[in-house]
Amino acid sequence: MHAIRQGLDKLLEAICCLLLTMMVIVSCWQVISRYALGQPSTFSEELLRFSLVWLSMFGMAYAAGKQQHISLTFFLDKIPGSLHFLWVSLLQVCFALLAIYILIIGGLKISSISMQQLSPALNIPMGRVYYALPISGLLIIVYSVLNIYDLMHEKRRVTVSHNNSNGEAL
Repeated sequence: MHAIRQGLDKLLEAICCLLLTMMVIVSCWQVISRYALGQPSTFSEELLRFSLVWLSMFGMAYAAGKQQHISLTFFLDKIPGSLHFLWVSLLQVCFALLAIYILIIGGLKISSISMQQLSPALNIPMGRVYYALPISGLLIIVYSVLNIYDLMHEKRRVTVSHNNSNGEAL
């Protein structure tokens, strides 16, 4: 499972870095074409907007995988240690359910509805832009499963080390 997480992390890091690099280059081209050449680029603004959508969605999935997303720790700080595993697992399941309902189901619906609409400058179906939603939803679900697996592995490790410190045999 560690290899899957590591590979997924590296893939998302590379995609996000490439998107960000491309966005910087296109932004520079937009400024150069508008102010130095006197002829504004017709595609750059739309490409940047669509790239920002994809970067945001992939960044959200990456943050969920690293468990660096915005979270309220008020309840987590108040519950006893024995319920920590249950609470964090429940949060991961809620994350996955929200990803299924909002990102995957909603994303597929909006993609299919807008597939006939073409973007003005790039002339691509808008549904393809919205594919970022279900793809990031799938990534969040994979990360949620990996996070729950890691929690179970950590709980098992803590239980075994606790039993060993009490002098009990495995």
